[in-house]
Amino acid sequence: MELAEIRNIVLDAMRSTNLAREPADQLEVSALAPVFGPGSRLDSIGLVALLIDIEEALASRGMNVTLSDARAVSRSRSPFRDVPSLVQHISDVVSSGV
Repeated sequence: MELAEIRNIVLDAMRSTNLAREPADQLEVSALAPVFGPGSRLDSIGLVALLIDIEEALASRGMNVTLSDARAVSRSRSPFRDVPSLVQHISDVVSSGV
């Protein structure tokens, strides 16, 4: 799967998340946006919901993966900090078949 396709899945999931959020709590939706942590309006429960949306979008394309596992959350630099790191994490997970 190409990085651009993964990025589109992530950004679509972020747009979908914004549909349920008040205007003041909207996520920034851009290729460099923060996802979780400093600069983001997403809390841990929101992150889990976003990851589930992304996993479901990937599953609809025949890729059944788990994005939040012990390896991901134990990294010193979170793979969920921004769109580029999340896209790379998804690419790595898809490539490894985990």
